[in-house]
Amino acid sequence: MSMISKQLTKSDIEKSLLMPTDSFGTFPVPFEGDPFFNVTAVDGTGKAWDFPCFVQPSEGIVSVGWLRFLSGKDVRAGDTVFLHRKPMDDGGGDLTASAKLKIEVKRKIRLMGEDIWAVLQ
Repeated sequence: MSMISKQLTKSDIEKSLLMPTDSFGTFPVPFEGDPFFNVTAVDGTGKAWDFPCFVQPSEGIVSVGWLRFLSGKDVRAGDTVFLHRKPMDDGGGDLTASAKLKIEVKRKIRLMGEDIWAVLQ
């Protein structure tokens, strides 16, 4: 399963998520030619989210509008966002079969000497 991840900065949380364009190479993202595109991803609860994106080729980045997704979540700088490519035979009962990506924001927590990942919902 393909995955990209990024440790979040203050700017990612307050403005927009910035990802390198080459990180989208293995994902089903239609950004050839047109700098504007949308990506649909499903969160851990099965809710589908549309993320408006803008390619900034001179910078080599994709700006992802995701503030609506973050609303009500206790996301902080240092947390990590993960985008996973969903398998074709997902069978997980996701509400939107057209979403080919799953999005998760996780926080690393140190508990009794072990690192664990908490998924922010």
